[in-house]
Order: sequence, then C-alpha cells, then structure tokens
Amino acid sequence: MSKVKQLSTLLSSMQVIDLSHTYEEDMPVVLSHSRYFHTLWDSFETGSIALAYQLIMNEHCGTHMDATAHFIQEGHPAHQYMDETPITQFYGRALTLDFSHYTENDLVSAAEIEQWEQDNERIQTGDIVFFRFGWDKYWIPRTVSLQFSKAWPGISGEAAQLLVDRGIKVVGCDAIAIDGKVSQNAPAHYTLLGNGVNIVENLTKLEQIIGESYVVIAPLKVKQGSGAPMRALAFK
Repeated sequence: MSKVKQLSTLLSSMQVIDLSHTYEEDMPVVLSHSRYFHTLWDSFETGSIALAYQLIMNEHCGTHMDATAHFIQEGHPAHQYMDETPITQFYGRALTLDFSHYTENDLVSAAEIEQWEQDNERIQTGDIVFFRFGWDKYWIPRTVSLQFSKAWPGISGEAAQLLVDRGIKVVGCDAIAIDGKVSQNAPAHYTLLGNGVNIVENLTKLEQIIGESYVVIAPLKVKQGSGAPMRALAFK
C-alpha cells in the first residue's frame, strides 16, 4: 500500500475537529485593531451570473497565526513575514493543556507546565502546544459583550521561555492573545516570536482535544504579513 493510501486510511479512521471560529461581522476583535467586514460586491439580483462578497479585515482578526514579524523587527534573526514562514510550522503533533479553571487575572507559570509534564508526558522538540482556558465561551457578538476582548488569561514570560527551551514550534490558545490581560509589555509574545515560535490565537473547541492530537494549520500566504487568518483542524 502506498504512503498516500496509508495516510488516507489512517485519517479516515480519526475524528476531525475544526478549531476555528466562523468569520462574521460583529465578532470579537482586539480593541485597537480594525474590524472584519463582509460586504456584498455582486449578486444575482444585480444581474451578475455569480454571487461575490468583498472581505476587509485585520491580519489578526478571528482565528489567526502571528508571524514572528508581528513583534520582531527586521534585522533580527527570527524575523519572518507570513509568506516567509516555513510550511513545517503548519502541521504536527499537538499537546493541549487544560487551564479552564483560570480567571482573567491568571497566568500559566513554568512550574505548572512542568507539573503537567510530570503527570502526562514531556513536551518534545517540534511539538505544537495549545492552552485551553475555556475563553471561547465568551466568543459572542461584540455589540452584546466585550468580555472576550477586554480581559483574558494567558501564559507568563517564564512559561514562554520554558516552551522555547523545549523546542516547540507553535503555541496557541482560545483567548484573544497568548499574553494575558494582566501581562506587562507582552513578555510571552517577545519570547516566543523572538525565538521563531509562531502564535495561534482565538482557537475554539480545545476541550475536544485535551492531551495529544495531530493538527494542521492553514494560514493565508500574505506577502509581508505580520499574521494571517487561518483554518485549524485537529485529528484525534
């Protein structure tokens, strides 16, 4: 049997979970960022043979990946735009850690990650690590509530450094940013992106992949992009 057929057989036997939010107007956004607009461009009613909409959005709207260029300036060895990011960053084994008991004032410490490793398994080089805070429960229209965008948990700078030391390639969470609201000067962003670790934010349904899964991430290939909207699928 060919490798392609083997892979097809294996994947068809696994559950597939969509970790992405739906892009829609009025969805939560970083308060300082531009919003997402889905505007009718042409339709059958206007005499067109096809329906088409125009999308206007910030690179960091919805479920998205941060390129290292988001925080790391040109000239730094880790600096890469989205279109320069190696495709090997977009797939691999994922370990999802459950911190859904956290409040908006909490930050994951290095010690807590080490304790998780003792109870489960050691994070390996090349892994993708996700943190489930359960914050996607606040993913509701921003005209209804700004909870998702105003306050959220995250990971500390020392936790980010531990993940760098473990050699991971991507970190993600179901909150609007990997640095929590109480973080000062975005230490997790600088530590991770400054060491070539891409960040994925605004994930959902992480409760379905606690522990080990296989993840495929597909960000748009944006020239000189500081980040890009994406679709994320987990195989469990």
